[in-house]
Amino acid sequence: MARVVRLVATASVCSALFAAASWDYPGNPEWVAAGFFFIFGTLASLLGYQTTQSTSGTIGFLPFLSVALIAPNSAALAAVVVSVAVSEIIARKNIQKIVFNTSQQLFAEVVAIAIYRMLGGRSILVEGPPVLAFLAMVAAFFVFNKLAVSAVVAADKGGKTRSYFLRSMRGSAVYDVFAFPLILLFSVAYREFGPSWSAAFALPMLGLRQLYKQNFALQKINEELLQLMVAAIEARDPYTSGHSQRVQRYARFVATSVGLGSKETERIATAALLHDVGKIHEEFAPILRKTSRLSDEEFRIMTTHPDKGATLVGKVSHFADLVPVIEAHHEAWDGAGYPRKLSHEQIPIGARVIALADTIDAMCSTRPYRAGLSPSVVRAEIAKQSGRQFDPRMCSLLLRDAVWTEMEQEIIRATIECPEAADPGYGVAAIRSEGQSGKLDAA
Repeated sequence: MARVVRLVATASVCSALFAAASWDYPGNPEWVAAGFFFIFGTLASLLGYQTTQSTSGTIGFLPFLSVALIAPNSAALAAVVVSVAVSEIIARKNIQKIVFNTSQQLFAEVVAIAIYRMLGGRSILVEGPPVLAFLAMVAAFFVFNKLAVSAVVAADKGGKTRSYFLRSMRGSAVYDVFAFPLILLFSVAYREFGPSWSAAFALPMLGLRQLYKQNFALQKINEELLQLMVAAIEARDPYTSGHSQRVQRYARFVATSVGLGSKETERIATAALLHDVGKIHEEFAPILRKTSRLSDEEFRIMTTHPDKGATLVGKVSHFADLVPVIEAHHEAWDGAGYPRKLSHEQIPIGARVIALADTIDAMCSTRPYRAGLSPSVVRAEIAKQSGRQFDPRMCSLLLRDAVWTEMEQEIIRATIECPEAADPGYGVAAIRSEGQSGKLDAA
């Protein structure tokens, strides 16, 4: 992560110095505007809100882009640097966060103003902004801001920058679009009415901040409720602690690797987290605690958990599209799976992804009768079941050298962040299916 921070800091300082030397020097009205928006930029930065465990959001882009329209030169850059740095210091952030947050906001501002000027944009104190230049400036600020944050999160937590970036853009896209008019309104109000009256337009800014905050708060609550429900299910089966979380991670990786879009990938990831929700029913409790091989009747009962899980998930209207995926996650490409004996393209693509992810976790996990298999062995087993248990196209894409190397790293990270239960009986679920379906282990 430190390397990414140094890279962003270096890029921002170099680009800002070059811009300051190349652009026209700000006049007195532009410095006054920079001072005015510095105040609101500081306030906006201090009113940040938590978006994830590792990231937070602000509406600082409103004053920062507004001052860019009024003073598209080093005055705007100075307003951004000072307001972000001051707010970070007041919030008592550590030095690395202060440097990164200040640098990435400055870099995004430099790029945004450079594009605005390149497309003919000038200070709105002189003339109204060209529409294309204005839209390009705002879009550039959002893209470079989120890209820098995604890069540092990926370096810190592991994973692909692209995945974090797309998730971030998707999560705030609607609200960012609604912010466009406010940016223009704020800057025009300043031009027409001066600092005193235009301060009243800070109220819509605060309202948008609340909208952002509530949106992310609701998303976070939903995610945490899902995690709570999954934890409650896994508490009944201590041998599969962390299993659903790891399957979710692997499913997200597999879906991305086989070329699925970000939206579809996230829906599959949600289904993966919930794929074993049917096991919460009481009839599964004694079977889940059993440490010996299942009888035919017990195995028959276990084969009903996809249907029961689909029924439970179907009670939530927002998850209606996940029902077929959860229902079919134990189907096999050759039709030998359960509960419907579906085959080939009859199996929803999300279920095919989860089948791979579920089996990867089962094979990599320690069993009562064997240690977890090495990634190379897992790779060979998946190749062997390509066209039988798994979608052959997915297997060919996943098992490419470069992709599988990344998959191995994901397995290591998932094992660290979502460890298996310490109980040596972990993974008894594999005994339940092994030898009865003729397929690879799958919890």
